[in-house]
Amino acid sequence: MNTARLLLLIIGSLFLAPVLKGQEVVLKIGDIVSVNVFDEPSLTGAFQVGPAGNIVFPLLGGIQSVGLSPDELAKAVESRLEADYIRDAQVSVAIAEEAELPPHTVTVIGQVYAPGQVPFKVGESIDLFTAIASAGGLTERGNKSRIELKRRSGSDLTTQILNLESNRVLALKDGDTLIVHAIPEVMVEEEKVVFVTVIGEVRKPGQLPMNPENPYDLIGAIAMAGGFTDLAKPSKVVVRRRTAEGVKTYELNVSKMQKDQSKPFILAPDDTISVPESFF
Repeated sequence: MNTARLLLLIIGSLFLAPVLKGQEVVLKIGDIVSVNVFDEPSLTGAFQVGPAGNIVFPLLGGIQSVGLSPDELAKAVESRLEADYIRDAQVSVAIAEEAELPPHTVTVIGQVYAPGQVPFKVGESIDLFTAIASAGGLTERGNKSRIELKRRSGSDLTTQILNLESNRVLALKDGDTLIVHAIPEVMVEEEKVVFVTVIGEVRKPGQLPMNPENPYDLIGAIAMAGGFTDLAKPSKVVVRRRTAEGVKTYELNVSKMQKDQSKPFILAPDDTISVPESFF
């Protein structure tokens, strides 16, 4: 072997270093390889492994590349060049840019808001809680205590029942399927929560959970929302209520109600209390 060829092979080996735990990397669709033909600049360049699994090389046309190591591809180019064009061809191949691998996925179906496949990067992991959250989270009927994990190993299919709280950091694998079961109807009725909403000039606007059997009165709900701000106009508080006939609106003078100790205005589920701003 002449000195120039030996030098070329040594330099090429520095670029052919990509290995994974002792296993040489092989080419896949989308990879870009740098091919150097010694003393032939017109044949030297970067080539992408196309959808058909080959690179298109000057003079030679398509050369099958998928599944070959860079060194094996170099030998294939050498042999074809030597067969018809160049005597004692000297070729090195390096991976210039590796194509990103398709992501791994887990499938989440059942009582979630966005069922379907949840992707995660190759080489990383995803836990149960993250997978459920990525699928939109549990619906109102989603049973956090009955999430079925189906996992295939070869020809075997295993099933495991998980709990979203106690198994939240359980690592999932590519191809896993999660089935979120529904809470039984009886349990749904027992756990039903209703809200009233307080907006506008209160210190803590938002939704207030309410027991339908022990509803808030208007003054109590405003107190639960932190009370009026300094800009509030308590004399023009508006309550909007959905009924079978449509939306009804009540305008109430809370200042007068407090002063006169008037009969409480009892709220209904889903009422919205709007406290306006005083401009004077």
